[in-house]
Amino acid sequence: MATRKNDVLSKLDYASDRFNALMTELFTAKKEGRDPKSLVHAAADVLSNSRECFDYLGQDILETYILPLSRNKKILDNHSQGKVKAYFPFYESQLKKNAIYAELRNTNPVLHQRLLKFAIDIKNNKRISDTLFECGMFEELKDIVNQKKHDRLVALISKQEAELFIEQPESTILIPRDGLQGGNIVAVNPGTKISKVVEYRFEHNKREVAEFCMFAHRATSIVVRGIYDDFFN
Repeated sequence: MATRKNDVLSKLDYASDRFNALMTELFTAKKEGRDPKSLVHAAADVLSNSRECFDYLGQDILETYILPLSRNKKILDNHSQGKVKAYFPFYESQLKKNAIYAELRNTNPVLHQRLLKFAIDIKNNKRISDTLFECGMFEELKDIVNQKKHDRLVALISKQEAELFIEQPESTILIPRDGLQGGNIVAVNPGTKISKVVEYRFEHNKREVAEFCMFAHRATSIVVRGIYDDFFN
């Protein structure tokens, strides 16, 4: 059976491209001291496309490892009547008794355990191996897209100078001022230009825009590509 793998990989690449566009707009706007007009749209693209990758993966799991292999008459009857609504299982409850993905215990126990571990890691906010990405943020990604709150960005009016914009010939860096060690002291090379600029965060979860969008596309890529590589080759 054909899967959505190629479409998903294309979406992941697109989300990465939109993230790069977001960062370009963000850096340029801060350098020029203007509002980043297209930032909200680039951010929405990154978040929504990352979230959709999980939706497609969930459907592939359903159509590849549950419907063709299940002997559960209720599931099969509901599907034939168009009553099956399966979304990617972010929670343990979606993988346990009376949930459609619980059927994987019979049809593909290894995949079931993989998804169950992921759901538990989300609940316990575990980090993805060899990264600093915290799994609990996947729940925030799901919610911010589902509730359509990804189109609202908030410039922290009370923190207009919340970040330091550091320009050097070889690089440009943004540093949150509240993350500095030892106060507001930054050691730089002679000739470096430092500006205090506004910071942008999502109203929904108060996450800084670039940070959360980077998580959305990179962490999603790690999880989704891993499952496709291991179960859909």
